[in-house]
Amino acid sequence: MDKKQKLLDLIDKAGKGSIEAAEEIAIGYFKGHFGEKNLVKAKKWASYAAKHGSEKAAEIMEKL
Repeated sequence: MDKKQKLLDLIDKAGKGSIEAAEEIAIGYFKGHFGEKNLVKAKKWASYAAKHGSEKAAEIMEKL
């Protein structure tokens, strides 16, 4: 599966309420797994996941 398709799948899962998917999107944007790093999008997804209990996302929020 290519990066773009993986991202689309994760966004679909996150849209259905998967906090794990939102967390993975945040990490991907933060580290550049989907191409170039995008800290604005990383912050958006990390904020959402952190509000729903993701500790990893909360750690990303601290770094942004």
